[in-house]
Amino acid sequence: MLAFALAAAIIAFFWLPALLERDAVKLNVVGPGHFDFHEHFLSLCELLAPSRILDMGATAPRYRFNLGLAQWLLALPALGAVLRLGTRKIRKLPDSLTLLPYFVLAGLALIFLMLPASVGIWERVPGLPYLQFPWRLLGPANLMLAMCGAGSVALLPPNRWRDPVLAVILVASLLLALPVLYPPMWAPDFGPTAPQDIIQWEQHSLALGTTSTGDFVPVGAALVPMHPEPALIESYSRPGPVDRVNRATLPDGARVEIIEHGPLHDRFAVSTPKQFILRLYTFYFPGWRAYVDGEEVEIEVAGPEGFITLRVPEGEHEVLVRFEDTPPRTAGWIISVVGLATLVVALMLVPKSQISSLKSQNLIWLGGALLLFVILKGAVIDPHDDWLRYTSPPGQAWAAQYEQRANFGGQIELLGYDLPRRRVYSGEEFSVVLYWHALTPLDVNYQSFVHLARPLHVLWGQEDHLNPGGLPTTRWPLDKYVWDEYEIRVLPGTPPGEYVLNVGLYSMAGGYRLQRYGEYGQAVGDSVVIASVEVKRPYRLPRLAELDLTREVMATFPEGGVTLLGYVQSHDEVTLPGAWPVTLFWRADCDNPAARTRALVLLDAGGHEVGRLSGSPVDGYYPFEVWHAGEIVRDPLLLVSAQPVNLEAGVYYFGVTVSADEPLIAEGASKPFVPLGTVEFLVEE
Repeated sequence: MLAFALAAAIIAFFWLPALLERDAVKLNVVGPGHFDFHEHFLSLCELLAPSRILDMGATAPRYRFNLGLAQWLLALPALGAVLRLGTRKIRKLPDSLTLLPYFVLAGLALIFLMLPASVGIWERVPGLPYLQFPWRLLGPANLMLAMCGAGSVALLPPNRWRDPVLAVILVASLLLALPVLYPPMWAPDFGPTAPQDIIQWEQHSLALGTTSTGDFVPVGAALVPMHPEPALIESYSRPGPVDRVNRATLPDGARVEIIEHGPLHDRFAVSTPKQFILRLYTFYFPGWRAYVDGEEVEIEVAGPEGFITLRVPEGEHEVLVRFEDTPPRTAGWIISVVGLATLVVALMLVPKSQISSLKSQNLIWLGGALLLFVILKGAVIDPHDDWLRYTSPPGQAWAAQYEQRANFGGQIELLGYDLPRRRVYSGEEFSVVLYWHALTPLDVNYQSFVHLARPLHVLWGQEDHLNPGGLPTTRWPLDKYVWDEYEIRVLPGTPPGEYVLNVGLYSMAGGYRLQRYGEYGQAVGDSVVIASVEVKRPYRLPRLAELDLTREVMATFPEGGVTLLGYVQSHDEVTLPGAWPVTLFWRADCDNPAARTRALVLLDAGGHEVGRLSGSPVDGYYPFEVWHAGEIVRDPLLLVSAQPVNLEAGVYYFGVTVSADEPLIAEGASKPFVPLGTVEFLVEE
């Protein structure tokens, strides 16, 4: 415990201000979308997998979020020793390994927190969602594994094989790390990086300063400025200091000259015929202080932006606005200095007899192994670093598991895809990786989609990307490919069967899809089916909450052997001509239910039937008679105006009927018709 207390003291300069001043910063922005921790869990297979051989033909080589093969393999003996503590084989650990159980348990806990199974902990433990990316725990987890690996080595019996084994372990660890020792160089043509260029990029991207969600701004900023101040932007392009003064608010006759400017201070010479409020385009955080002629004055936070303002009296003055330490920061630094001094004194007072030293034989083996690795790396591996990476030629993606050529609009080509699993369970996620290649310089940022469909217009899972591969298409090079990974969730209640993966590109701004060209340049559609996927019945039935029902119905048809759980109605209003989608959710109350057909019935305000969609569930793909007891089935329907009936504007009622040889009546009902809800049809003007 003393060691942990000392470590906490040494880093108090960081955690103490962060803890005590957390209420001064907006930290409640932890999502959505890319910043939602739910989207960034890792699979156990990826954590335990070896590092990839990198393809330099990609815009960004595809790394794995893994622990490292050597790291977790070396930790296994330590895990085994801890599990056998108290048994006849290991009654007690040596004194030098008393902390080994802690490192083992901490390592296991950190690994677990990166897995989807830990989602309940992330949702319930305050502060944990602020990490945003569970894989950020890879560093601490590997530190724990390193300590476990050292414990495993310490458990080796002291015989003549111990030193050679240590040398082999060292060399193996270094060799397994070789694939990631040669990262690609930063692209020299990334673009200009002057402050004005970065600001222009921020204005044309989704970024807001250094963030894309407005997080980490002061709590005083009730309204985060969404558009830059023209005068401030202009000052970045002029020579001289950046001008953060809101000059539009200066009184007539007042002059403010910039004497000094820095990231943490501004000094001004002010001349004014009357008292006024000096307004700066600087966010107020604890630590900003203002001085007029050396005397501190009060800073007032201007709403709603949270900018710094201060009163300047009549006359000529020197104004200094400076970011200084606060009491929590000062206390943190004092504690850190005391902690560091305590550590130095403690090390000086430790008797030499208590400091273990390696035997000369150990040093010979380990030093020799390390020297051999350095020689091999410098003389053999470095001149041939292509042994550990490769480069796909332009227009090819050697990393792709399957080749799939598809030309979209003569602008972008699909080169191939990865589909590690072709069998998935209903409600489960599976991975798809697409490999794209720009055929010509692009001036439109296209979006991409992957649909799990049957037929093509009915979706059972999907994922869209605003920037395929995380890179706007206008920045795609012509000599490299872009890999684009998707995690497709099969919707809960999806019935078993064969489905297809449908892929395409579209312009969100333009409202159109890119056409796919055939072999002779003719348009053959706006998407491409790349593979089929078999969906199997789930291990676990979905909960009602997972279905996101618009309304829970619970209408049981005893003679039919089914229950209508509820429905999802995505639109309460539909503009004619248009389509109206409704999804019904059923539960089988027995094997092979007797029900045969169901119908979605549309009634006008007078109760007269004006439309009906009837047939077997799931458009006949999954009829009632093949259902298993307890199974929950998603049943999408699409009513299109003019098919089968022309609809007029107005409010309509809809409901469901179920039939076997004759119409069935639900429990507690007197008629076959089960009312569900209303929909309003509007006329397009």
